[in-house]
Amino acid sequence: MSQPLSEEEKQQILNSPPKGTWALLLMVGIGMAVAWLFLYFGVFIPRGSVQ
Repeated sequence: MSQPLSEEEKQQILNSPPKGTWALLLMVGIGMAVAWLFLYFGVFIPRGSVQ
């Protein structure tokens, strides 16, 4: 079994930036941008202007 965390280790974890959250946010943002570009250039532009 692992040792329980000390108070100093708990404070260090609580005060550290949320790196996983930022990574997930970045991946979702990039995915949405790619999806928007696909819709714009792959769907809307080929269909032409409104008639």
